[in-house]
Amino acid sequence: MQKLKKALANREPSTHGPMALNWFERRSNKRRSDEPVCYRRSLAGEIADVIPAGDLRMAMNQLWKLRLRAVVRVALGSAAIILLGLPFVDPAPTIARGLTSVSENRSEPLRPPLEYRSANGVLAVTIVAAETRVPLGDRTIDGSTFNGSYAGPILRLKPGDILKMHFINNLPQVTNVHFHGLEVSPQGHGDNSMYMIGPGKTWDYIIPIPKNHPPGVYWFHTHGHDFAEHQVMGGLSGTLVIEGFQDEVPATKPLVERMFALKEFSPSGLGKLNKVPKPVNGMIDTIAGQVDPLVTMQPGETQLWRFSGQTANGYYRMRLAGLKLVEVGRDARPILHPHEVNEVIVGPSERVDVLVTAAAAGAFHLMQAGSATGPAGDRFPRQALAEVVVARNPALPEPAPLGPLVVNAPDQKPVPGDRIAAHRLVVFSEDPVTGLFFINHQTFDPMRVDLKVPLGSIEEWTIRNSSQELHVFHIHQLGFEVLSINGKPVPFQGLQDTIDVPIHGEVKIRIPFTNPLMVGRFMYHCHILEHEDKGMMAQIEVFDPKTGPMKDMPGMDAKPHAG
Repeated sequence: MQKLKKALANREPSTHGPMALNWFERRSNKRRSDEPVCYRRSLAGEIADVIPAGDLRMAMNQLWKLRLRAVVRVALGSAAIILLGLPFVDPAPTIARGLTSVSENRSEPLRPPLEYRSANGVLAVTIVAAETRVPLGDRTIDGSTFNGSYAGPILRLKPGDILKMHFINNLPQVTNVHFHGLEVSPQGHGDNSMYMIGPGKTWDYIIPIPKNHPPGVYWFHTHGHDFAEHQVMGGLSGTLVIEGFQDEVPATKPLVERMFALKEFSPSGLGKLNKVPKPVNGMIDTIAGQVDPLVTMQPGETQLWRFSGQTANGYYRMRLAGLKLVEVGRDARPILHPHEVNEVIVGPSERVDVLVTAAAAGAFHLMQAGSATGPAGDRFPRQALAEVVVARNPALPEPAPLGPLVVNAPDQKPVPGDRIAAHRLVVFSEDPVTGLFFINHQTFDPMRVDLKVPLGSIEEWTIRNSSQELHVFHIHQLGFEVLSINGKPVPFQGLQDTIDVPIHGEVKIRIPFTNPLMVGRFMYHCHILEHEDKGMMAQIEVFDPKTGPMKDMPGMDAKPHAG
């Protein structure tokens, strides 16, 4: 460690790459004029480069030489950078000289997922929540899982099926399940985020999937106020797929499909979850429940990679130099105009479908680029997420070229704007002194209904961020149309259920409260779960105008229910 500190202190000034924070400058807190701050602004929100590439490359190479395989914390002055125990890999492709077999690779192969599929119109599954010891790379952590899988089970259903989930809570605390993005009932045994299940108790979720439900990737996770961040970061989430996306994008039908749940864990020295699970205290990023797994492809092959951001707080800003990336879906729905991208950004709760095309044989790395969510937000260090080996497999036929990218999604239509019932302002703010987070100057109250909306209404909301960090707006039970970001119109690409709200910016959305299944009470909130737990959540009730608002529906609390 002393050798590393000495090497850092005596280094030549770096001229590599954009940055938002100069981690290693010891003589001054001012950044050098040759290293510009670069906050990347996009329709998805704001993400920032945070670590100079040259400094990070030099530090990681030093760690490799010193053979430090564990998580290493390098403290220099008041700044600290967490370097995960992996050899540094440059984002540029490493062409595999003489590579003839993936067996020459040192990464652990991608493990097959734990899947449950519906049969005869029903998916009957038992899900057990329990504390679990989980190996993550060179570490073993004390996590919590569904059915023993840190990556989480994958539930596969078809439109018109019924999900019957028998849920057993073997945790020492209360918990529940929310089915993120599903357009189903929030009442009773449905997607009822208000209902809490005590330790040792059980509950049956019975959720009919409408025949016209949008196909795509959804997910399910715990949703208890005050402890959602710790339970989700511990591993309590899984993926839910409504089949049919490949029918709407026919070119994807013959492709290999890979489900990539993105998760984070902040371990203490003993492997338990840190009381303050921040990247500055160390973070292990995983993909499909593994650290730096091996993913195989053939030259010329295109695969469908389906990312789901099952993080409590973290963003994944992913780059894969040397392979072609085309975004074809977001938040479970195909986008109407697929487009090539040079990076894929997946925030908390977001889902992104990407076509990945390999050209020549070689070894490449899917990298988590350094990023930040603003001056008051979190900073995420660079990390290798997966090694991608492209090599000919004689046991498989040569892959066929990708067919024409045609999107056949007739239900992907803009929300009508000719009969807007209400315009609302939703303000996200925070108090750095108390650490509380607010929606319209109020913290979450489980017994308060913040909005009451009659079924059949279409409303336009302006979501405003008055803080120094990014926020992620999400509303349960429905999708919405994004109209503009910071006043700039957004071309319609499809409905979504999450949207990043820029720092000191605003997003305008149009919400259709028109599906009779949504009658009941549910939440809207920031999906950075630290923010949600500290108050940035509110409740809305959609009521049948023929009967009026509900009078006796219980609110969420942390008390266990019988069951």
